[in-house]
Amino acid sequence: MGNELTRSPMPFMHQLSDAVILLTHDFCIHEMNSEAVKMTGCTLPELKGLSISGLLPDLNKKRNEQQTILSGDTHDPMLVDVNIDDLGTDEKYKVCILKPVKTEATDAFQEDLLVALTNIVPDFIGIKDGDGKFVYANKFSGEMFGYPHTEFVGKTDAELGRLIPYFKPVFDYCIETDEGVWQGGKLQRCVEKIPAPSGDRIFDVYKIPVFDDEGSRKNLLVFGREITDQVSSHEKLQESESRYRLLAENSTDMISTHNVEGEMLYVSPACEQLLGYTPQELLSKKAFSLFHPSDMRASLQVHEQLLRGGEISNFQFRLKSVNGEYRWVEATCRGIKDETTGTVIEIIAVTRDISERLEAEELLRKSDKLSIVGQLAASVAHEIRNPLTALKGFIQLFQSKGIVDCEKYYGIMLDELNRIEQIITELLILAKPQSKKVEKKDIKELIHYVVDLLDRQALVHNVHIVCDLGENLPLIDCVENELKQVFINLVKNAIEAMPDGGIIHIDSKRQGRNIEIIIQDQGCGIPPESLKKLGEPFYSTKEKGTGLGLMTSYKIIQEHNGEIIIESHPGKGTAVKISLPIR
Repeated sequence: MGNELTRSPMPFMHQLSDAVILLTHDFCIHEMNSEAVKMTGCTLPELKGLSISGLLPDLNKKRNEQQTILSGDTHDPMLVDVNIDDLGTDEKYKVCILKPVKTEATDAFQEDLLVALTNIVPDFIGIKDGDGKFVYANKFSGEMFGYPHTEFVGKTDAELGRLIPYFKPVFDYCIETDEGVWQGGKLQRCVEKIPAPSGDRIFDVYKIPVFDDEGSRKNLLVFGREITDQVSSHEKLQESESRYRLLAENSTDMISTHNVEGEMLYVSPACEQLLGYTPQELLSKKAFSLFHPSDMRASLQVHEQLLRGGEISNFQFRLKSVNGEYRWVEATCRGIKDETTGTVIEIIAVTRDISERLEAEELLRKSDKLSIVGQLAASVAHEIRNPLTALKGFIQLFQSKGIVDCEKYYGIMLDELNRIEQIITELLILAKPQSKKVEKKDIKELIHYVVDLLDRQALVHNVHIVCDLGENLPLIDCVENELKQVFINLVKNAIEAMPDGGIIHIDSKRQGRNIEIIIQDQGCGIPPESLKKLGEPFYSTKEKGTGLGLMTSYKIIQEHNGEIIIESHPGKGTAVKISLPIR
């Protein structure tokens, strides 16, 4: 029997927030949880086995009643609600649950706490009775109307309107909306404007009617939150949206937005002039369905870049018009990000028709080609005519004089023929496509080859070539013979620029993703006005130069995706910088 009493038949009672006492069938205390210990001020060993009447002397052993609990020495008597019930099917025990009864002191404390809370919020809070008189108004209400909030109590809106004439229209509107809420019998929401020196203050107001058991008006709860800034921002947003929509609707460029799946969300009316579709027709299509198949890959790459947050300018592609033809267009696109996640949720594009512009550019290119061909033909004719004139003159001299010993003239004639051959060879390099073998080569080996080739010619002109080539330079993809031709042309130019001798410095180093080669001479330099013309056919600063060598060098480096930059100052020499990419 003792074991049964010590084992708790209600183990979860210690997890409850109410005070719980477990009683035997004869109303003796068997067990109690920690909340009951706090309420009684006694421990279980002190009370176990004693009758519950020791704590609740007036208990009539009813199921529900109010009792004054006699607590321990450290607690004052407390009024509690007592609920006693059987423990399920176990007739040995009963459960006694004790809950404190709220007293006037408790209500007063809770009311003070509620008042304190309502007074610190920056919102209008008021309570009116069924006749419209205020029974409560928080501190913010008085600050808003410049009238003590305690003076609101006992007054109606009509009376306050007479006491504060400046706000009479506000109170009149309150009377009107209050009646509407009473008539509707449920919560209603309205917007109220409160005049202020700096402009109207706008409030979002909730009004909640409360009725008694007979259905009569009891209280009206009023809660108002200021939304002046939100309304102002919304109005500015609407104004801005209206302005931009006006621009979009009247722009000759097509403005469109679509989601990340390519579904069109908005299309401006300019689409009808560009593609022949109405905006409604385009909204039923996906953007990618209009792209030319050949532009699809590039378009998808652009789309991926936009989803990563990039911005695309001047992207050219073709769009299919309503009649099935493709039109060249140019678009500037940008992704619109979600403010919370930072991910792109929409893409906006401004698209314009460039078909006519491309046609004009093509005509201009053809015109430029014809002009260049004409200039080149004139230059070739001029350059070849000079040696031909000399050859023709010598032949005529031989015919008219009957000269047999012509040895002294052969050298001159051979030089002129070589000059013609050189011009024709360089023109063929520029004009005739040739098969090219791209290989990985060591730039230092190419430079050393050229230096060894021209070293004897340099010594004849009292010129020394000094190489300072960087270590561990990576290999580059190139056409070996073409780069050799470039270095030969440039080194020969440097040698010829120093008739009195000097030093040529050749340096190479890595610069980021490029290899840079610098060929520096100590010649007379090139005037600024001549620098701009270098690379033009048949323009040369040398007396017998054709300019085709440098023109060929520019073309070769350009085909290798590189760049040539020439820097020169009269009297201080010339530096040619060649930059080649590392693949």
